[in-house]
Amino acid sequence: MAIYSGEQATKEYLLEVTKGCAVAAAKAPTLTNSLGLRTEIVTGDDLNPIIDVLETFGQTSTFQMHDAVALKSMAEKGVLPPILLMGADLCKPVLWDCGACGFPTCGEYIKFVSRNKGLGIGAYGPSCVWKVIDFGMAADYACAAAAMHRVEARLFFSIGAVSMFLGHLEGSSFVLGLPVGPVGLNNWFDRESWVNAFNYQQRTMGQLAGGPNLSMAFSGGGYPVIKTKPNWWENPTFLKVEEDEAFVQKDAEGKAKVFEKIMRYRGAISEDE
Repeated sequence: MAIYSGEQATKEYLLEVTKGCAVAAAKAPTLTNSLGLRTEIVTGDDLNPIIDVLETFGQTSTFQMHDAVALKSMAEKGVLPPILLMGADLCKPVLWDCGACGFPTCGEYIKFVSRNKGLGIGAYGPSCVWKVIDFGMAADYACAAAAMHRVEARLFFSIGAVSMFLGHLEGSSFVLGLPVGPVGLNNWFDRESWVNAFNYQQRTMGQLAGGPNLSMAFSGGGYPVIKTKPNWWENPTFLKVEEDEAFVQKDAEGKAKVFEKIMRYRGAISEDE
């Protein structure tokens, strides 16, 4: 007989659940039978580069800063969960000539991709639609496996993109990250860490700027109103469309810092350079 620390036991259990999520993702039904899913589980200090790059991205991107703050807070509390990375090469078509991607044939699609495969905000493309559907089912199965064990989990585009940039799951054009845990309720939705990291005004503006369409009044009049306060119709705040050269410059400089940091982590640049 033995007495186990509940805290330690739950940490060990979360890793086992994460392994189960990887199994579930691999077992997910597919339409193409050629997804080529890749998975990897990252834990502990090996998550530090991901958090560091996310935080650097966050200097000009609110949602990535929010994710970095949450992960850092969990690390400081000693409850940083294991993260399941799932990736695949979604650019490789299944050769059905279906036209769903917008090209008349897979041959035309392949010609375009071979010359123009580009990086968007966090994934390579264009992608084969059928592969995207298959990848979505794999991700759903992983989440369902966590739910069956009463473990909170949430898919993160940001974690997946940064992981891919750092060299995880080589050969993938798209990666998602799935933190499995920590133990608790609504850790990834309530985000208590935001309260300490951002004041009320910053949190409010972060939500408004991150999803302005969710706070808009009727926009048909041509001057869309943003509901920035309870009595939003009094002294209303209007949404404007304008260029912002200062932010464009700041964003470019921020991305340069991000990619320099990525190159250092990947060993392409030495610490002396």
